[in-house]
Amino acid sequence: MTSKVSNHKEILAAYKGVQLGNANEAATRLKVIDRILREVLGWDDEDISPEERVSEDGSTTYADYVLRTANTAIVVEAKKASANFTIPTGVRKQKLSSSFVSGEVGSAIKQARDYARKLGIDFAAVTNGAIWIIFPAQRHDQVKFSDSNALIFPNLNSLLNEDYQEFIDILSRDAVVDGSLEITLLGRHENQFGTRKLGAAFSPTSKAPGKNPIFPLIEDAVITAFSDSISELDGELLEKCYVSTPDSMKFDNRVSLHISKRENLFKAAPVRPMKSAESNYLRERLATSVSRVKPLAILLLGTVGAGKTTFLHYTRKVKAKSLFEKSDKEPYAHWIYIDFRDCPDPSKSVEFIYEKIKEYFVQDEYFSSYSRSVESAYLKEIDALKKGPLFLISKNKDKFEQVVVDLISKDYEKVTPYVDKLLRHASGECAVFLVIDNVDQIEDEEAQSKLFGETISLGHKLGVNLIMAMRGATYARHKNSPTFDAFDFDPLQIDPPRVSSVLSRRFLLAKQLLEGKKGGFTAEHGAHIKLDNVARIIDLVQSSVLGTEIGHRIEVLAAEDVRFALRMTREFLEFGYSNFGRAWNLYNKDGRYILPKHEAFRAILLGNRNVYSEEFSPIGNPFDAHLSINSTQLLRLYVLSAIVNYASSQTFRHIDGTEIVECLRRIGFGDLITLKVLKDLCKFRFLHTASQSTPDLQSSFVPSRLGGYIVRDLIFYMPFLENVLFDTYIPDGGVWEELRKLSHQIDEARNRIERVDLRIERVKIFVNYLSMLYAPLQEESQKRNLPAEWCGNPFIETKSSLELELGKVAVSVRKNYGENGKSKDEEND
Repeated sequence: MTSKVSNHKEILAAYKGVQLGNANEAATRLKVIDRILREVLGWDDEDISPEERVSEDGSTTYADYVLRTANTAIVVEAKKASANFTIPTGVRKQKLSSSFVSGEVGSAIKQARDYARKLGIDFAAVTNGAIWIIFPAQRHDQVKFSDSNALIFPNLNSLLNEDYQEFIDILSRDAVVDGSLEITLLGRHENQFGTRKLGAAFSPTSKAPGKNPIFPLIEDAVITAFSDSISELDGELLEKCYVSTPDSMKFDNRVSLHISKRENLFKAAPVRPMKSAESNYLRERLATSVSRVKPLAILLLGTVGAGKTTFLHYTRKVKAKSLFEKSDKEPYAHWIYIDFRDCPDPSKSVEFIYEKIKEYFVQDEYFSSYSRSVESAYLKEIDALKKGPLFLISKNKDKFEQVVVDLISKDYEKVTPYVDKLLRHASGECAVFLVIDNVDQIEDEEAQSKLFGETISLGHKLGVNLIMAMRGATYARHKNSPTFDAFDFDPLQIDPPRVSSVLSRRFLLAKQLLEGKKGGFTAEHGAHIKLDNVARIIDLVQSSVLGTEIGHRIEVLAAEDVRFALRMTREFLEFGYSNFGRAWNLYNKDGRYILPKHEAFRAILLGNRNVYSEEFSPIGNPFDAHLSINSTQLLRLYVLSAIVNYASSQTFRHIDGTEIVECLRRIGFGDLITLKVLKDLCKFRFLHTASQSTPDLQSSFVPSRLGGYIVRDLIFYMPFLENVLFDTYIPDGGVWEELRKLSHQIDEARNRIERVDLRIERVKIFVNYLSMLYAPLQEESQKRNLPAEWCGNPFIETKSSLELELGKVAVSVRKNYGENGKSKDEEND
């Protein structure tokens, strides 16, 4: 504090000296303005560009200062201390009208504004050392310069004393990094307006992909076999499509990425029943509980789509099937499965559990029997009524029984007392397993905590065995709560299986479901083709997936999420074949047919939509952070690229969020922007938190295999680039018009060679522009000596690979269609 006051006194004294001495602009800058920028406002040498060249129309001038970060910049035009700045008194905000922008102060404002515009900078300030005027130099929201407001700090004494905090809050480096200029001068952070996305420009006229003509023949089998959940299948079919071995990849040679495993959530390593050595663990624990040694408490954890639900049904219907065989005479074990995907109102989660238990009672032979269950559950209460309050009517059998009927009926209608009494009684005679799945469907943390507490309380109160399945991230949020801390859970970790193995089993199941069925379809040229065995279609379509580049793409894009892999395969089967008649003929001729990988990739990426949109695609857009700010557009790729670079080292384990925050603040991005980018990267499965927790700035992060492929493979893959282009904002007006013009020409072109050449040209322009947009991030990283992992440009690093890819595309289209742009089939027609 003393140092700050001392500095302020020195600066005031220095200003008084240059003012009295009628010092020139250079002395004012050296003795006053330089010190304010560095010592008061906290700008570093790397941030300050003095005498930056401004050239236009053959003339060269120089801006006194440009304060620049990767996120924003401001031109500061300095004048000598004696400069006559006439400003209104007692006014902080002043409209930049012609009456204000006049005289000596007006000339300075116009000069700073023009420098800023020529440099492509949005903000400017003018000062004579004492008076500071800060204003927007150019706007992107149709507001005129003359209708904008400037902020005025009227003298140095007030600026360093009573107005000090306000001055700091608008112009200090930390404040500018957090967006102070945008919020204070413009009222918003965003500077991207309009609809400069090709998807918005072309989606109304673009034709949506048609369904594969054979899909209706295989639709029911595909829906059954490739469903996210196969809980409805009987044990025999479930066993055929269940994969019990986890994906154990540790290093991907194609992108030189070490695959880091996430941290355990428990002090001791959890049981991993997907491994062969521990595959019978849950079955043995169930058997122990059936023998009534001790109530069971199991916590089943796994990532999204890892297969927790499938594992539960496989355990019940296959592994532990014999434990739940029903008996007409003896009590038997019960598996009461409750899936919160079916819960209509998360705020009534406990009521939902009771309703589902009651539904089980209605359908089960034991619980629905009055003599086997209901009578025994109410026996003590009935005896107590008979000996006590209803003693006088107990001799009247009909009257007494009616009272009992009314009592049970009332409990039945209320649900909770009826369930409690029947469960309490049943748990004394046999093993009851209450299985709670997908509690993650409840997003509200308070509702989740209530559910955990009530469910655990229910298990304690009624003596039932409890199995709860949830994502690791959900448990990580609640593991230190009194609810979990007070209960001794047995942890099981479900590791996701290898996607290729899952798809192989599902194709086998689909083929079995279709075996022997007849059908037919109409090919693209109108010919009707009859099939004696529809199951052969599965042989054809799986040959394009299993062991191919398409299957590899599905596995990578899924990022260990089996649900996503199944969804992408379903959409590929539905929309992936535009010329199935030709595919069928080639398959019958050669015994094998592989769909061109670019067609398959497009079907996976788009599904039933005509153009790519991040909102509806299984993969996010790494080229647009969707923050509506030009400088942040490539932050997803910037952060992801750095973390992938770190993960190339064999010693890499994770990178701390605090390190990411520090690096981004050094180049000029605030914490709120950093957090949004990290959350999005995790949401789209490009990154994971090492602890499986919800991402925050204190989390540690590891890249997924998908994240590695984005940076080192998909970034130069033409089908990815030209599809993602449609949902990427193009800030530069000239580039936007060029891309839009090319897109119209592509739509109008009838010759395939010409169309592909135009598409290649469009991709080149897009990538070159992205590389230019990325350059400031690279430059600021290098200038501020960030670690080498942050200082590259992935577009430059993959330039030769992109050229090779585009060259292959050009050669391929000429090979397939010749210079006239027609296929052999079309020439024959």
